[in-house]
Amino acid sequence: MKRRSPAGGKRKWRWKKHQYYDQAELDQLIHGSSSNEQDPRRLPKGLTPQTLRTLCQWIDAHQDYEFSTDELANEVNISRVSCRKYLIWLVNCHILFTSIHYGVTGRPVYRYRIQAEHYSLLKQYCQ
Repeated sequence: MKRRSPAGGKRKWRWKKHQYYDQAELDQLIHGSSSNEQDPRRLPKGLTPQTLRTLCQWIDAHQDYEFSTDELANEVNISRVSCRKYLIWLVNCHILFTSIHYGVTGRPVYRYRIQAEHYSLLKQYCQ
């Protein structure tokens, strides 16, 4: 006897919608939709407005520059892991565009650049 998931095919489709998920999104996918839909631009748990401001100010000052997680983390003096969390959030908000660069050996490098059409949104987070 086959067992069907309660959400049917919709749940499978939702899993493929984003490349990355935060804990609130996973909880919503697993446990069902919550009564109060959260603003996708609200900072997830563990991210602070002060650090976001610092990152956005650096990105704003280097808007024509494509950068990696390591480069940004070194410039603003935070850990790569923390920096990556903010960058993933900025990508999910469509403020940054990401591309993957493969070298001859080793791990691929994620490169980021601002999406020009969402520059005004980045400026809001610089305040």
